[in-house]
Amino acid sequence: MHNNKFMRDTVFEGAKAYKAGKLDRRSFLVLCGMAGIATSSVIAGDAEAAANQIVMWNWGGQSEECHGSAIGAPFTAETGIPLRFDTSGPLQGKIKEMVESGNVTADVCDGDLFDAVALGGTHLEAIDYTVVSKDKTLPQYALEYGTSIILYGYAMMYDTQAYPDGAPTGWADFFNTTKFPGKRSLYKWANGSLEAALMADGVAKDALYPLDMDRALSKIKSIKDDTIYWGSGSEAHDMIVNGEVSMGMVWQNRGRNIEVETNGRFKMVMNEALAMPGAYIVPKGNPGGRDAVMKFIATAQSVSAQLGLFSCLGMTPSNPEAFDQLSAEDAPYAITSAENINIVAYNNPTWWGENTDMAVNAFLDAIS
Repeated sequence: MHNNKFMRDTVFEGAKAYKAGKLDRRSFLVLCGMAGIATSSVIAGDAEAAANQIVMWNWGGQSEECHGSAIGAPFTAETGIPLRFDTSGPLQGKIKEMVESGNVTADVCDGDLFDAVALGGTHLEAIDYTVVSKDKTLPQYALEYGTSIILYGYAMMYDTQAYPDGAPTGWADFFNTTKFPGKRSLYKWANGSLEAALMADGVAKDALYPLDMDRALSKIKSIKDDTIYWGSGSEAHDMIVNGEVSMGMVWQNRGRNIEVETNGRFKMVMNEALAMPGAYIVPKGNPGGRDAVMKFIATAQSVSAQLGLFSCLGMTPSNPEAFDQLSAEDAPYAITSAENINIVAYNNPTWWGENTDMAVNAFLDAIS
């Protein structure tokens, strides 16, 4: 830690000398390389900030608060490095543009694991698995350019008052508007909706990939006249609690909130929920340096950090050491609790990373 602080301080002093014309460019670049700090950020005038903070790019709101308290606080306590936020949302296109411009301002992006596949070695730093542990996430979700920190899920909810004589139990019932009449809601950006359609059509949850797009879209179209589509968690929430639909797809953390808010009128079904690996990815040339950001990711893998995120944000731990530490009250709403871990389906980030544009465009054409 003392050596890292020395290097950060040295780069800061070097940046001041370079800007003052007292240090030549080649020497300055060598100094930055030795410290593992992105020269683009330093040259742009952000040397002190780049070397002395970690900037997380996420979606703001409660997510900023929860990442700050669950991960940022212990990380800063251990390293002395503060966590800052860019809350404009780390879309793939924005990450590509930032890296290609040479003005990298974020150290870690709170994204999806399929982003790690799509952006790969061209725009991302490889995860250092001598610092970050592959054993502290599900084995299929420790990839070269990203690692899963949390899991969230696409689950279904139903109105208990609409179906007093028998509750739906899975996606086959969701797509059966004869036995269970009423409006439905699905996520309009395809992920989760395609898998739900295939499970409804009889595909086993562990045999979903590669997705049979024709079969999935045919099933989607079969309830097109009874379906409305949401693009945000707040929209999904409102469609259900306002009575616009009798069954709806929701993010599982939102589903718990809806159950509480409606005193149990709307119930969530975790059977066949689609587990999504939320992941940390690192833009190539991150200004805070490789060592610091890998230490930050390792901190996020800790049991205490992951349980803190679940308590604050409802996102399920991906570290197996945390699974059996979920409370009896929390377990029904956690993807990886003992009662849910074997009944959910698991997203394949490699397939989505390689096929997102095709799948989303085909889905949008089918529902338009």
